[in-house]
Amino acid sequence: WRNTLGQNHFVVNFKEKDGTSQIITSRPNMITDDPSKAVPGCNLIIFTVPAFAHEGYFRAIAPYIEPNTVVVGLPSQPGFQFQCCDLLGIGGKTCAIVSFESLPWACRIETFGRMVQVLGPKDTLACSIIRRGCRPLFPILPTIQYVIGKEPKLTEAANYLSINLLADSVVHPPMMYGTWRDWDGQPVAEKPLFYQGLNEFSADLLDKVSTELCNTAQAIQQKYPEMDMKDVIHLFDWYKLNYKESIKDMSSLRMAMKTCS
Repeated sequence: WRNTLGQNHFVVNFKEKDGTSQIITSRPNMITDDPSKAVPGCNLIIFTVPAFAHEGYFRAIAPYIEPNTVVVGLPSQPGFQFQCCDLLGIGGKTCAIVSFESLPWACRIETFGRMVQVLGPKDTLACSIIRRGCRPLFPILPTIQYVIGKEPKLTEAANYLSINLLADSVVHPPMMYGTWRDWDGQPVAEKPLFYQGLNEFSADLLDKVSTELCNTAQAIQQKYPEMDMKDVIHLFDWYKLNYKESIKDMSSLRMAMKTCS
């Protein structure tokens, strides 16, 4: 990335919900793969990598992380909190852990290391905050809101189990299975669409998975009334909450996902 960017600015083409675009240019203060240079002095660390890469980054930053750092998974997906507690060592014992349910927007690479396109942001985005005795140097959620921008509106869920059980974290497996379960192994004539190509079978799987997660949340609250699990909602309701201005057809979960732009 450092070599590709050179002395140029990084360009973000930010597409607003009204169809207009805003061009944002900037340069990172540092681009490095050396955690001993990047981590010391940081009091806010945001993970924006896929879940499979979290462990490697946790292990890399652990020797250099400082007390009272705020560590953010954007998104976190189930397990981020546990890896953070397990892998950050002594320095991480007073770190606050912020786990977001999803990404704030969709992003597409236009030119690697030089330009990206950000598609319309979600309306809202929930997170859990495990403070663990952390004494941050700043208000946690307002600061992350400042970093992300005015949208989506960030909210705090009642607990981290709510974030782990939100159906958004298990959307892709049912969709992939439904798309490829009958594939004969031969090349397809056209590039298959993902969300826009959602079929009835996959949508039914998504509905069942989401319903099971909601039932799990309700069972937890019944057994432990002190656990507020109201933030765990069905995937269809999640789409209507987060994409209400971007969905053209809200008649069903399938149509909401297919017509969300």
